[in-house]
Order: sequence, then C-alpha cells, then structure tokens
Amino acid sequence: MADRFAPKIHAFHIRPGEPGIRRNQLIAPRSGQVRADVEDEFHHFWVELDHDGEYVLAIRTKAVRQPWTTCGAAGTFLGARFTGKRLSELASLDSPLVHCTHQYDLALLAAAHALDEHPTLYSSYANDRRDPVQHAELYLNGELALSWDVAQSEIQSAGIGQGQSLRKLKQWEGQLTPREREMAHVLRRTIFISGGRSHDYDSMPTADKVLSSVGACFTFQPDRAPHGRYTHDRHNFDDGSVPLAERIEAVRREVDRTRAISSQMGSSDG
Repeated sequence: MADRFAPKIHAFHIRPGEPGIRRNQLIAPRSGQVRADVEDEFHHFWVELDHDGEYVLAIRTKAVRQPWTTCGAAGTFLGARFTGKRLSELASLDSPLVHCTHQYDLALLAAAHALDEHPTLYSSYANDRRDPVQHAELYLNGELALSWDVAQSEIQSAGIGQGQSLRKLKQWEGQLTPREREMAHVLRRTIFISGGRSHDYDSMPTADKVLSSVGACFTFQPDRAPHGRYTHDRHNFDDGSVPLAERIEAVRREVDRTRAISSQMGSSDG
C-alpha cells in the first residue's frame, strides 16, 4: 500500500520566459537495479547500476549528447573503477576530477538511492544574470526545495548555506542532513555549468584550448584534452521544452501502473 505515497513526478518548465540553464536529474530504482539520467543544455547522460543491495555488480552508461567527443569514453572508465565496489564507498574511491563530472555525479546519486522504493526527480535552474547576484532554484519531485541568490560564489539568501562559499562546500557540508547535502551538490553543479552559456566554445575546437578547465575532468586531463573535439550539440531549453521530458514521462507512467496494481491488490485483500 506504500505506493499510494509515491511522489508524483512530472516534467515542467521552470520560470518560463526567463533565460537561464535548466537541468533535470532523475533517479529511478528497481529491484536490484537503479538508473540515473541527467539532461541540460550541454549534457545528456545516463548511468545504470546493477547491485545486490551492497555491491555494484555491473554498470552501463550512455552519452546521448555530449559537449566533447571524448566524454562518452569516461563511462568505460567509470565502470572499470566502480564495478565490484560497495555502493556506500563509491564517493570515496577516486578524485572526481579523473571522471566525467556528470557521469560520476549520476553514479553517486544512483548508489545513494539504490534501495529507495520510489524515483527522485531533481529539477534545477540558474539564471543568466550575475550582477549583482545570480538566482538559482532546485525542485524536488516538483516542489521547490532550495532557492539561492549567489554573489561571487557566496550564498546570500537565508537558509541552507547562507554566507558560505559554493567553492568550499566540502568545508561546511557536514552541517547538513544527507538530503540537504545532496541538494546542495546538485544545485551547485547547475550554477557552475551555467557559465557555459556565455562561453565562446566555437573558438575552442578542442578541449586543450579551454585553458581554465585543464585537469577539471576526464576530458580535460592534459593527455586527453587535445583529442577532445567540441561537438556543437547543444539544446537551449529557454524555448519552453523540458530536459529529460520523455524519460520523466516514461517513469511517471511506470509509477502510475505500479500504484494502480498496488491499489487493486489492496482492494482485493479488503
């Protein structure tokens, strides 16, 4: 009967008419398996873990849309590093800088929610304005859960993280609950990648030309960056479309089917 309390996830457009980056991350657990997807203007990846409740048994990944031609290969590296490891220890195995940032984040989200009964949808937005502050929002299963005004990487708004630097999250995340910590990481990532909307990637055909990002992730490692070519594969969701819309709808229908079956079984038991 618990399925009647499953979150009613749905695809929605955050702040219509306001320019900014929009991002959805959906974590959908099943028995022995969990899949996490992400889509935003620059990225569309998914990571799927098979597990026995304690260990990662197998990992599958896909780069549906990637900013650099080398990003997809990071999934193979991720699988090699994480397969056979405990779900609870994935975050401590490697520096995130050696992985694709987004596939790494998905793997950690998948591991954290592997034993959940219901899916989790994080929807986030960060506007283009940065002077004097940038506004960002995070929705959990369609409900506003975190709202930040940020100036020079410092959180100005009341609530979680007020007065703290986003670039020093590791130093203050211990004050947060596990859910708050996860939300802070998710929204911080959206804010960080929002800067890409004003970046002139057309003048940087290979990743080694983005000097400010050397060493920042799998693609930007010095030995790999010269081989990573910019794909020009972007989707600006200012047009009213929603990241991961089809995947969200598919998972929503699955949740509804499960809820209906549970309701029928409950009625028959009565």
